[in-house]
Amino acid sequence: MQFFGRCGKMRTPWNKAAFLRVAILAVLVTLAAGLQTASAVAAAKFAAMTVDARNGKVLFAENADAIRHPASLTKMMTLYLVFQDLSTGKIKLDSPIKMSARATGMAPSKLGVKAGQSITVETAIRALVVKSANDVAAAVAENLGGSEKAFAQRMTSTARNIGMSRSTFLNASGLPNPGQVTTARDMATLGLRLMRDFPQYYPYFRTRSFVYQGRTIKGHNRLLGSYEGTDGIKTGYINASGFNLVSSVRRGDKRLVGVVLGGKSGASRDAYMKQMLSRNFDDATGGSTIAAYAGSSKGAKATDEKQTAAAEEAAPAAKPARKETAAKRLPSRKSKSTEEQAAATGAAEPSEQGDTADGVDSMASLAAQAAAPTTTGTTTPIEQPAAPAAEVETVPQPMGDETTAAQQRADQAQMASIAAGADSGWTITLGEYATKADAQAVLQMTRKRTPDVISGKTAQTVMVEKKGKITYRARFTGFDESTAVVACKAIKKKKTPCQPQGPS
Repeated sequence: MQFFGRCGKMRTPWNKAAFLRVAILAVLVTLAAGLQTASAVAAAKFAAMTVDARNGKVLFAENADAIRHPASLTKMMTLYLVFQDLSTGKIKLDSPIKMSARATGMAPSKLGVKAGQSITVETAIRALVVKSANDVAAAVAENLGGSEKAFAQRMTSTARNIGMSRSTFLNASGLPNPGQVTTARDMATLGLRLMRDFPQYYPYFRTRSFVYQGRTIKGHNRLLGSYEGTDGIKTGYINASGFNLVSSVRRGDKRLVGVVLGGKSGASRDAYMKQMLSRNFDDATGGSTIAAYAGSSKGAKATDEKQTAAAEEAAPAAKPARKETAAKRLPSRKSKSTEEQAAATGAAEPSEQGDTADGVDSMASLAAQAAAPTTTGTTTPIEQPAAPAAEVETVPQPMGDETTAAQQRADQAQMASIAAGADSGWTITLGEYATKADAQAVLQMTRKRTPDVISGKTAQTVMVEKKGKITYRARFTGFDESTAVVACKAIKKKKTPCQPQGPS
């Protein structure tokens, strides 16, 4: 049907249904474009890499050389410079780090030291590793570099010198700055260099908690204690970066360094890291060296990991691979984490305590950002229950080589159950001593004399104050009731006091 309007021109009838269809289509196209843009932004943050620490060989890489923001992984470089100055004698572990008003004004996470007060270098190290304290990072930079700007310039220069060719640092904390950039390859290289160049200080990275002014401060790195062989290194988060993680895992004489940048949540980042590392252990090389670069065997250096990795002594070899898809065996997440709730703030390193231990995303949440590594089979992550958070300061100290004297194995049959003992929160206490050094010496002596009963256990010292007098308690953690009793029986035979203690 045709009709004419006022001007005599022919018009077609107005079709309301057709108009609505066109309008809806236009809206859908607009929404789809917006979703694609958001997806592209999320994907642009993602990068991952797995490196064989023995020879630097890259076992897996996804966007390994793409520019990303390091967030609190920056503190790994800050600590590299701290370790440099410690090794050259420029500073000591008990040297003071004075807090400026500027440093106290940094955005959280913070230790909360007041302006004008000081902490020791050792406390600063633990605050950077465990708390990821931005106020401490700024104070370290000012005390060691004169200003944070000058310290950041040294960070960048040092990064270039150790093979991090695409990293630029503008602050010591990782707080948001568009010009502060890195790559997954550079972060893997930094992880290697921390182990290779400073084996005497690297064990700080496995500290899970420490005590400051009577408060027990717990860390963000949930792979420690929950994923077999993990001994560090660092987590990180800002809006621009997503959830970042560098991990080092040793099983037997194999060691991998993994990097995940741009995770959607701390849980999905951790799940991806576990899957990525588990897949690649079969291809790793055994040995006792640490490579200097991700992607090259050049500069590999022999290390005696028994001296600096007491917590890993009994780490078993990776289990044979089982064929299953990457997305299997990972429970779906049950609740929204505090990380995601804090995502809008832009602050570095929110607390990761909001994720439940078993509440991890399916790997599919990261598969949307990047294709999963292809393989004919994958090793299921060998997860152990997370040990209760230490109530005291963990001692990342070198422990002596295990001896093989026949008398130390006299009770071998009875002690065999120790290595397999589950950690249910039991500890053994070896007495209280006048100085921290004395307590550490007792721990070292005990590890040498009775290696079987404390293999794989964590050495700790506890500062105890009674009526104004300070002593230091020596203890090992990681037992259940039966293994704690057996351990004390063996230790007492070596004329060292020992008392088992259940979880409080």
